[in-house]
Amino acid sequence: MTSPHPTTSTNTAMTGGSAAAPAVEPGYVFNNDTGEAANQLHHLAAVLDPHTTAVLDHAGVGPGWQCLDVGAGAGSIAGWLADRVGATGHVTATDVKPHHIGVRDNLTVLAHDIRTDEIHHRYDLIHARLLLMHLPQRHEVLARLAAALAPGGTLVVSDWDCADADLVLHSPDPAWTSAFDAFNTTLLDLAGAAGADLAWARHAHSAMRTAGLADVHTDVEQRSWRGGTALCLLHHSNSLQLHAPLRAAGLTDDQLDLLRDGLTRPDRAVLSYRMFTTVGYRH
Repeated sequence: MTSPHPTTSTNTAMTGGSAAAPAVEPGYVFNNDTGEAANQLHHLAAVLDPHTTAVLDHAGVGPGWQCLDVGAGAGSIAGWLADRVGATGHVTATDVKPHHIGVRDNLTVLAHDIRTDEIHHRYDLIHARLLLMHLPQRHEVLARLAAALAPGGTLVVSDWDCADADLVLHSPDPAWTSAFDAFNTTLLDLAGAAGADLAWARHAHSAMRTAGLADVHTDVEQRSWRGGTALCLLHHSNSLQLHAPLRAAGLTDDQLDLLRDGLTRPDRAVLSYRMFTTVGYRH
């Protein structure tokens, strides 16, 4: 395993929008400076962490590993990795706005823009979730991540495939179904306008092979969620954080109120987007 701990001397941070007025930022539709961001990140972790940790467990993460978690959000996966690598390992968690991530003895938190900032060390594991789909420079970033692996190192990339817009599985209220569909379509339009590639997840496998990684494989995860459970609460949170852009794009207050009410009701069920997790190894 590689041994040097990362340095904090070259941190860079991006400026963001005002907490009082959510803004759609180039490269990422959400703003982690808003008051709703902590709720959003909490619900994201509840939806995605079981799948992610199962993949990382299968990858064999263990004591002594040096790990990089890029776009770490609230740091739930970085914390899980820190538990796994123990006192002899180390985890670096990066984000352009890393203030939601807690520091630990074997966990370093960096403000870092993966699009432009260098990676100064080599890692046994690099993890990036819901990151590359939002970056127009995704192919260049993936190549940079692959190059930052130590010999034998593992790259794990997870992104949602948002091609299927028909996500409502059950609803007793056709008006709520229409409100959800309008919200989902508008949300994805906003993400696309900010630079997201909503079909990128399907291409990560080929991109990893092009980057020279070996034994590439992809797992796909999708399931249903009732109203009031984590995915529906995530949509609820997203609708609050993006209230102004959603209204500007044409959704009405009545639609958003109806949407939010139904997302808390257990008589509704929606599908998650399909999560493509692609794993490759550096020989």
